[in-house]
Amino acid sequence: MNFFFRVLTAIYAVIAAVLSTLVMISPFSNKGLMKNFLDWADVTLYRSDKYNVVVFLLGLILLLANLFILFSGIRFKGVNKYICFKNDNGQVRVSANSVESIALGLARKSKNVREAKSKVRFKNETVEILMKLSVYPDTHVPNLSRLLQNQIKDAVESMTELQVSHVDINIEGVHAAPSDKE
Repeated sequence: MNFFFRVLTAIYAVIAAVLSTLVMISPFSNKGLMKNFLDWADVTLYRSDKYNVVVFLLGLILLLANLFILFSGIRFKGVNKYICFKNDNGQVRVSANSVESIALGLARKSKNVREAKSKVRFKNETVEILMKLSVYPDTHVPNLSRLLQNQIKDAVESMTELQVSHVDINIEGVHAAPSDKE
């Protein structure tokens, strides 16, 4: 959601909060104050020629704001969870989870990796893989990264016959090796 829509939503939320607060405290507040407000609204708005236009515009603004808030939570362009290709026998769908499992399995086999997370995106019939790793001290990160990138790319391509465009590796942390307590 871009900045403009966030500001619009915040303004709408503040207005709705103020109005709902006024409605909630009106039964318990000074009745004279509420009567004066209603008399002012009656004379100023209801009895004027512009009443219908003002009420229509307020209703339209509220309707549009409500529709915006309703649809802002819906993703119109979702992330592809599968990539499909056809072979001689039919169609094959490979899920992002299966590619993530291959990448995670290889990363976790390394003795230098403490934790691993992965994220897979399918883009233009290719696979993009992002690995987030926590490693142990004394790990030579460039060698580990190069080795894992090659292993993951080769494994995914050979197991799924999908083209891997790149494997990005982020080192998220360096953690102490587990102590051997007996």
